[in-house]
Amino acid sequence: MFRIKLPVAAVASLAVTAGLLTACSSEDTSDTINVGFVAPLSSSPSAFQDPALAAKVAEKAVNDQGGINGKKLNVIVYDTKGQPANVVAGARKLVNEDNVVAFIGGNSNDGLAEIGKRAGVVNWFPMGCAAADVANELSMIAALNCAGAGQGTYLGGTRFKPRKAVYVAFAGNTPYIENAKLGYRNAGVDDVAVVEVPPETTDFAPIIAQVKAQNPDVWGGMIYTPEKLTSLIRAAIDQNLRIPLVLSNNVMEDATIELVSQSGIPNSVALEKGEDAEQFPTWKQYEEQLAKYDPEGEIKTPHDGSVTTDWLAVWTFAQEARKLDVVNADTFREHTTGLTDFQTDVLHPIDFTITDGPVLTAPRQANLWAFPGHIAGGKIVVDSKEPYSAFLKTPVS
Repeated sequence: MFRIKLPVAAVASLAVTAGLLTACSSEDTSDTINVGFVAPLSSSPSAFQDPALAAKVAEKAVNDQGGINGKKLNVIVYDTKGQPANVVAGARKLVNEDNVVAFIGGNSNDGLAEIGKRAGVVNWFPMGCAAADVANELSMIAALNCAGAGQGTYLGGTRFKPRKAVYVAFAGNTPYIENAKLGYRNAGVDDVAVVEVPPETTDFAPIIAQVKAQNPDVWGGMIYTPEKLTSLIRAAIDQNLRIPLVLSNNVMEDATIELVSQSGIPNSVALEKGEDAEQFPTWKQYEEQLAKYDPEGEIKTPHDGSVTTDWLAVWTFAQEARKLDVVNADTFREHTTGLTDFQTDVLHPIDFTITDGPVLTAPRQANLWAFPGHIAGGKIVVDSKEPYSAFLKTPVS
């Protein structure tokens, strides 16, 4: 169940070797290995620069270690400014002019997935629950944001055993809402009220009033951007809402962590990754790279799920590419589409050949695991190195 595998030959057939879109060939003699990062970095309500900054941190670290088989890694960042037409233009440029080996992070909305599939270019670690990602055999998904909703509520439901819960989400965000309900349900919590927030909201006091009116035992949720989540929690504290707070770290800035820590409110946090430098060597590398390559702290949300995933995307891309004698779009696609046991210590092992899964509204999901945690002492605390799964209903350590 939930394990439909796509033959490697079928994936390879997606690549177009002639026509408008062609990937980098094995005869490429460039001294750089290009990857493309496509995201809205400006001029959009969803604009968020930290993921791209984190990707560039990993790029610098890779190149300081000698690059990839003697070649320099080049992360080409393309700002879509939130415009679908720019996504298509950027993807075409990256494929046709820059000969990218892969797209890194971001997501495949607005035509990027189709361009990538036609060119046979893998999207390594895309984020979100975009239909273009979850239906794309060339999307190597390490973490789905909407899965985090279910992991968070399952952890909170298991830990606090509430009779009634409230989940806060953006209006119409069905993937998060349905997976949040599933997580609570799998933890034995059937009474779940949803409070939907219009995306343009800036005053969160009325939202918290709606939460309190439900008289829940626990509450929590996910709204974007990280600053808005902080504002939501601040409004809760201002209204003396002291019941346990149930979160995942999909969207979380340092200000959120500090605010929750200072409040002393009981809380749980589902972690997509093992965020502890003492327990997880890869997380130690992340923190060391931030200190070295971002000493001024331009990255404001180093614990945000999309930020850490895009750093990890570049870092692990280099590790996988170094295993290849020749690195181009064809060889990287052939390598990654056959990975049944991708491993990095901050994630549960992933079978990238799985093209179906139990995450609601998302037909492709390989990583069904998270780490239990909470916020205390001004930081995120990983409670156990043993991951759990809301979707497989495993015990929580």
